[in-house]
Amino acid sequence: MEAAGIGRVLFWEGGSLWLALITGTMGWHEHHAIQLCLPIQGTAQFKTDPEGDWITCEGAVIAPDVPHVFHAPGSVAANILFEPESAVGRGVLARFGRSGLHLLPASEARALARPIGRAYFAGTDDASMIALAKQAVTSFSGVDAQRDVADVRVLRTISEIRAHLDEPVTLPALARKIGLSPGRLRHLFVAETGVSFRRYLLWERLNRALSIGFGGTSWTEAAYAANFADSAHLSRTCQRMFGLAPTRARIESPQSHAALTA
Repeated sequence: MEAAGIGRVLFWEGGSLWLALITGTMGWHEHHAIQLCLPIQGTAQFKTDPEGDWITCEGAVIAPDVPHVFHAPGSVAANILFEPESAVGRGVLARFGRSGLHLLPASEARALARPIGRAYFAGTDDASMIALAKQAVTSFSGVDAQRDVADVRVLRTISEIRAHLDEPVTLPALARKIGLSPGRLRHLFVAETGVSFRRYLLWERLNRALSIGFGGTSWTEAAYAANFADSAHLSRTCQRMFGLAPTRARIESPQSHAALTA
């Protein structure tokens, strides 16, 4: 299968960085996260309307749950995904709203992308790349990333979800643990996060499985570790939420990239 990108995929709690030389198109998909696209070299292209033209940009932010397709052949691009219910996520939503694709001024996009690009081409380690991605999002949102903003009961629900991704997780069981009725927790969860409990749980399972799989574990083991039925189920979910199967992302080490670009 042809690779759609060659680079690095890094995860942290509540976010991920997809940084690669783009070699293919990420098909139609939609995900729970806000997406900040920062081309490092070249430009990126998006569609949010199947009948519309490609929109070329030097930077863009895509709101949660917006169907889109991404294309940037020959460009190196950083795509940072982060959760809307986080402090930085709410800051971005306050600025741009919950719908559509928004183009960034070229000067702002370049300023955000520059430190990430320099570190990438220098072969910087994963922890430092994650720190730079978080800094970019914090700067972009204008919000203190450490500030508590969500209902404590929802925060506890999210914590419980993340602690039990390798086993069945149900809304009624979590509601009993939180001290709410299932109906009340369902309503509160949607009000605070903008997404259903079930969809959020699937999003967290997918990120956990991808983090494990891209870390070198077999995709079958990664699927089971996040309570997917099998690797095929994981691949279908990834295709639907990211626009590509996980095997289409070719992962390189920081050292190999630095050697190639030296």
